[in-house]
Amino acid sequence: MKRQTVFICAIAFVVVITPSLYAEIIGGSSDTSPPPFWEDSFWWVSPTFERAFPFTTPSDGPFTVEELEVAVHHPTHIADATAYFTINNDINGEPGDMLASVELSGITTSQQVLSTYFTEEPTLNSDTAYWLVAVASLGYVHWNLGDMAFGTAAYRENQGEWIVLSDTNVSAFTIHGSPIPEPSTLLLLGLGAVVLRKRRAT
Repeated sequence: MKRQTVFICAIAFVVVITPSLYAEIIGGSSDTSPPPFWEDSFWWVSPTFERAFPFTTPSDGPFTVEELEVAVHHPTHIADATAYFTINNDINGEPGDMLASVELSGITTSQQVLSTYFTEEPTLNSDTAYWLVAVASLGYVHWNLGDMAFGTAAYRENQGEWIVLSDTNVSAFTIHGSPIPEPSTLLLLGLGAVVLRKRRAT
């Protein structure tokens, strides 16, 4: 009986921790990491000009969002700008309310993929549309286009109305997340731990 209890606890523990060890791409312009991008091709963002790209989560969620990868750089005459990225829900095919935000610093004039981690770790549902929105703190930030990535894009100026474009270039990004264990798995782990503790006490 003791061996069975230990085995159940071990299996449940592995199931619970495995998703966080093997985060998957849950959205982006590519299904590879880092996302490929076109050099010298980009959409720009500024403090008054936002751009957004939609993505739909896979079916094996819900997910805890962990990492963002984006291909960005500064114009050669701009320095020390910081980009802010937010994940927004979708309202009638446009970016809606913000769910989480992250600051991306360390941007240089070199065109490269940079990564940052969400401290809030929002939860995203399965098979659900969301938007990744970008804005700069000052100056301009160039967000490189994805390599052969085409789809829907949106932009707006001075917090105005979103303008949605279809069948256009999509900027390079990937969002990584981990599936959240089902409540039954968490319950199994908890029950196993309780049984094991009682066995040790007797």
